[in-house]
Amino acid sequence: MTNQSFPFPSASSFVPGSFPGAQPHVPARLRPRTGDASVHPEGQTYFVLYNGEFPVVTEANLEEVETEARILDSLRVVKRELQCQDIKVPPRCELFLELDEDRSVCHYYFADHVSKGLFWLEDMSTELLNTPTAMSPSHLETALEKFYWAILSFSQCITSPMTNGYLKSWIIFPIPFLTDKQVDGPISRTSTFPYTAGTCEQFLRLLSRKSGQPIDGHTLCYAARLAGAIANQRFITFYGQQSAQLDRLQEMYPGDVLEHRWLSTVANLMLWGIPGHYNTLLEDLYVNEQVYADQWAHFMSLCLTDWTSTSVSWTLPLLIVSILLADVRGGTISMAIPTVVSCTVSIASALCLHLRHSPLAEASASIGARYLRQAKSTSVGFLLSTVVFSFPKAAYYSVNKLVALVRGVLPLRSTALRPLGDFSGRSGRGLTLSLLGCLVCRTHVLSRCS
Repeated sequence: MTNQSFPFPSASSFVPGSFPGAQPHVPARLRPRTGDASVHPEGQTYFVLYNGEFPVVTEANLEEVETEARILDSLRVVKRELQCQDIKVPPRCELFLELDEDRSVCHYYFADHVSKGLFWLEDMSTELLNTPTAMSPSHLETALEKFYWAILSFSQCITSPMTNGYLKSWIIFPIPFLTDKQVDGPISRTSTFPYTAGTCEQFLRLLSRKSGQPIDGHTLCYAARLAGAIANQRFITFYGQQSAQLDRLQEMYPGDVLEHRWLSTVANLMLWGIPGHYNTLLEDLYVNEQVYADQWAHFMSLCLTDWTSTSVSWTLPLLIVSILLADVRGGTISMAIPTVVSCTVSIASALCLHLRHSPLAEASASIGARYLRQAKSTSVGFLLSTVVFSFPKAAYYSVNKLVALVRGVLPLRSTALRPLGDFSGRSGRGLTLSLLGCLVCRTHVLSRCS
């Protein structure tokens, strides 16, 4: 889309006798002489020019004389180049013109509505298009098809008369892919299709509602965006190539060689092996630097549930039990300080992680990919993230060990050897509360296991 400066609104007046739907009076010098204005379903205005050979689409404001002249000059340059190279552009193609913000440069590209691709009148490279390298000409065509659908959805949802014959093919294009993946989704848990079976069913229901009805810009907009997502997925999974990615966990690029792998070993030894568990989940989630929305949502749900259950459901009861046990077993409250510190680390880290990542639970795949791209280091991989993710559960395991230490090392006081019926004294009440706390924890564990 064209970069434009934002106009500032100003006060205006109503023309006497005007009514809703009436055409406003525009001075003759500001009227577009060769183009019709249309409005994108999302609100962007663009113009379609008809020059007798092929339609020309632009988002430049042709109601301004200077802008119109610049577009027409650019169109003459393109036609001159076509004559020099003896190229005949068929009516099925359209020319897109985009002016820079300062109107000094005009960008262009042709869209072919039959081959669903783009072409230019000069050499073009993937670097200029900001596109990953392609393995073959057919693979490059898939990348151009992705751009084609993006152009269709953002720049031309209200089509010209010359392209109305392609509307039906545009709408039904995604249907075979959605139908196939709706069946394949429940069978294969590692499918490379970007949508789940439930999402495919919703898309098919939306498209089926327009069967036999006139196609409007809104329908074409979401159908083109859906087709663009499918084309993009076919490109990044090497669809139709000799080495196509048939499984989500299939690595298509050489693995990263970490410089400080020994740090992972140290972290696993210190944190009860939990960083290794999270590292496996993250590596499976970010294979080939691709992230799937359903897999990302599932991963974040597991993490949030793990942190919440660790901090509230497990660590807090153990904190109470450890303090009571230290008091009953003949020691002092200071003996529970290591346990208190571990519990504090567990609860505080879990709450911080939950607050930081809860907004990401419903994030899109692109946001998840951006998060993982920033989290992964070339030297240590996901080590920093896995260590932070491990703090709540690692501290909880430390609390378990400290509670066992308090129970096994400290000698029993004589008052603790009284019969259970003797509940007199501070230690008797402490023992009763301790046993009650253990009973609550045991009940909680049994309920979660069931």
